[in-house]
Amino acid sequence: MFEVLAEDLLGRIGRLKIRNKQAETPLFLPVINPITQSISAKWMKENLRAEAVITNAYIIFKRLREKALEEGVHRILDFDGIIMTDSGGYQVLEYGDVEATPEEIALFEEEIRTDIAVPLDIPTGICGKEKAEETVEKTLKNVEITLNVLKERGARRALWAAPIQGGIHLDLLQRCAEIEKEMDFDLYALGSPTPLMEGYRFEKLFEMIYTVRKVTGLGRPLHLFGAGHPMIFPFIVALGVDMFDSASYYLYAKDERYITSTGTLRIDRIDYFPCNCPVCSNIAPDELKEMERNERIRLIATHNLYTCFKEIREIKQAIRDGRLMELLEIRARSHPRLYQAFRWIMENEELLKFMEDHTPLSSRRGINLFNGLSLKRPRIRRAKRRLMERYFKLPGHEKNLVLIPFNRKMSFEKLKRIIGEEDFEIAYYGSPYGLIPDPLRYTYPFSQTNYPRTLIEETSENLVKLMIEQLKAGGYERIHIISSRSKYLRDLASKLLETLHELGIDSNVINQN
Repeated sequence: MFEVLAEDLLGRIGRLKIRNKQAETPLFLPVINPITQSISAKWMKENLRAEAVITNAYIIFKRLREKALEEGVHRILDFDGIIMTDSGGYQVLEYGDVEATPEEIALFEEEIRTDIAVPLDIPTGICGKEKAEETVEKTLKNVEITLNVLKERGARRALWAAPIQGGIHLDLLQRCAEIEKEMDFDLYALGSPTPLMEGYRFEKLFEMIYTVRKVTGLGRPLHLFGAGHPMIFPFIVALGVDMFDSASYYLYAKDERYITSTGTLRIDRIDYFPCNCPVCSNIAPDELKEMERNERIRLIATHNLYTCFKEIREIKQAIRDGRLMELLEIRARSHPRLYQAFRWIMENEELLKFMEDHTPLSSRRGINLFNGLSLKRPRIRRAKRRLMERYFKLPGHEKNLVLIPFNRKMSFEKLKRIIGEEDFEIAYYGSPYGLIPDPLRYTYPFSQTNYPRTLIEETSENLVKLMIEQLKAGGYERIHIISSRSKYLRDLASKLLETLHELGIDSNVINQN
């Protein structure tokens, strides 16, 4: 059913198979209103290569029941890709109840031949602990009823998603996930994120996703209901979300808001479209502003969809290139609250270790580092740890070590004349990884890492501490430091020399211009 093709952090490119259909994750499912279809699912497939959409089974149950039972949901939407149906939980959140039982919804979803179905759940939303406990208990009860009905019915047509509720109450969220993990579901679906995103509470949303992923593991796909704005797409993918839906493309359009990868712009304040999608390439902002409102909304929604799908492609490319964390660092600057949430990721040791365990050892593109926060990336942490454990801590090192600026190359014969020694090792300083042994200088990731000199300047104290740890682990007795022409490397060498002298380690700086 689900095959992982590539991964980076907790994000994966995967192949989701449902009978004779398949789709690639990360998978964005636009929300389709089965009654109005302002932009049709068929158009999305033909123009955006949409592989899946989501619609509301409860609305179909109330408004198109007989037609859906006769023709199936794919004929209703005129879409031959993967269709996921929400059970009506959103109506419960908005209006307090639905006029259908869990049994009716479950059987209806099977009978209209949906591809991915969801039991009738009770969304938690933003509420107090007592109310949240009630939504979890009702959801678990409905889930149990649904599974019993499906068991009595026999073979399933659809893949079934376990709806995980609990909202911001992480203990309830964890309990719901733990119970549903032991049930007979094909994938998981995390609910209730929309109010958090509307309030820019990204950090809490990320906590919710991580809480669920810790419980479920990475075996089965995880869907996020109501993912909202595309600026959070890279983050939720990096945290382990494989699929997500959103109606934001249309809701923002109704409010005359134009989506970009880093935020939204009000149409009445746009002078130039920062996009070359078919809408923005063929209409000037002033022309759009003068159009009849319904047509204007349709065109804004169309642009918004192009932006959402473009972000998915960028995320997939970043996973393939091993640069998903780099994309997060860039997108984190989209909004102060998003940057705050990104800092939460980078300061969560448990999460970073989890990400490191699922990040490949190498990538097909180099690494770009920006500041001290970049040094917390799982790839960088692992490289520094492996450098310590698999080189410096190994026995058999020479007593003498010559340190050369990372941007220079000197022959062994020249170094022998300079330091007056026959036997010594060579390592390079001035790298974010501390000291790089000469045999490893051109191996990944040491020579494939790009960084500004300001990174070395800003983190010099921590770099000196790291280099001292590496020198102590290697057991070197005498350190010769070749000075650099670059001031920032000379300053780093001076700090290192000062610390070595404080520790009583024989060391000196040799000026070579």
